[in-house]
Amino acid sequence: MITDILYRCPLCGEFDWLEGGRCTLCGGDVQILSRSEISINGEKNTVGYWYDKVLSFDLPSDQSGTILNGSRVILSRESTRGIFRGFAGVIATHFAREASDEGALILKTGEIVFSGRKEAFALPFDDLCGVTIDSNTIILVSRGQGALFFDFQNESGKKWEDFIRKALAQHHAPEKIVEFYPRIRLQNELRDRPSKAPGHKTLRVPVEKWYAADTSIPLAVVRLIGRPVIKRLFSVDIQGLENIPETGAAVLLSNHTSFLDSIILGAFPKRHIWFMAKNSELKNTLLTWAIRHARGFPVRRYTIDTQAVRNAVRIIRQGHILGIYPEGERTWDNRLLPFKRGTMRLVLALGKPVIPVGISGAYKLMPRWESSIEKSPVSVKIGETLSLPHIPIPHQTQNDISDAERVLSSRIRQLSGEMY
Repeated sequence: MITDILYRCPLCGEFDWLEGGRCTLCGGDVQILSRSEISINGEKNTVGYWYDKVLSFDLPSDQSGTILNGSRVILSRESTRGIFRGFAGVIATHFAREASDEGALILKTGEIVFSGRKEAFALPFDDLCGVTIDSNTIILVSRGQGALFFDFQNESGKKWEDFIRKALAQHHAPEKIVEFYPRIRLQNELRDRPSKAPGHKTLRVPVEKWYAADTSIPLAVVRLIGRPVIKRLFSVDIQGLENIPETGAAVLLSNHTSFLDSIILGAFPKRHIWFMAKNSELKNTLLTWAIRHARGFPVRRYTIDTQAVRNAVRIIRQGHILGIYPEGERTWDNRLLPFKRGTMRLVLALGKPVIPVGISGAYKLMPRWESSIEKSPVSVKIGETLSLPHIPIPHQTQNDISDAERVLSSRIRQLSGEMY
């Protein structure tokens, strides 16, 4: 629903504001023109424009310092489900979430408090080292308690993510937070320092394969059948397939506007694209089988996942194409997000050709806040390969990382038709 990101009236800041197409407080007339455009009091603009208005309001708080108070919140923790084994020797721990309690969550100026049926605890802001969202589940990584998953039954998880981020930004001010996951990173941490990281060449990545043969029959059949279906069903226009090299390792980087991006990018190229998939997608045996045969492999994006990095190196060393969404997540409002610093470091360390891809139209097809598909023309443009400098991690500077992001984001914006 659009109210996942427009959880306050963009005109007056009222919560629970939309009723019958009008704001219950200021009476603003709201017309949802499409999944990407909204008109309020006759002013037509993009979802991103109105979302910025929502983000501009101050945090609410009372005398006790309470900002938000949420009920019916399910708390889950991670457990080890088993081992994921893919092709090309890919191997990773399969983590699952297990519900452990239900209760209330309170966001205060300085801490987050959970009060459940079985347990109660506080998470001081200084104890938090990562914040992100997966569907309607807020993921908080605590130094003391590890990864905690809070699934909201009655509220927008996106509202909670934004409020937690804003409260953390105020807590750390005047120092600026530049990333909230895989770990909270402050601006002053970007200063160049001598690195003790071994770099990609000395990572311990076993070369033996866990499967004797790359059984590609299931994927080949699905792609053969799926290409014309996807092209007709989703009105996909794909250009630049000839820019994907026929042999050799490469890294494909694309903007990420829809859940369907990987399906589209996985169906049309002649070569397999090996994408990272959220660990939470491995929900059952069928999905795990499908992700494995689609050349996917799990990543815990809410933490620094060394297993995912090793698998990325493993895939490149065997001459495959590694697919990465450098934003780290799907966009909420059809605008390009900042690229993850860790992704830029990995791309520079791998030192392979980079294939830039721009997707437009897929946001209207199925935006992150929507669960249904609405037919919309989708354009995919695959650009010519780019050659970035090959710089092992210990030798990378902040300028190297910033330059890589600037070059790649500029190219992806051009390919996507400046849709942001």
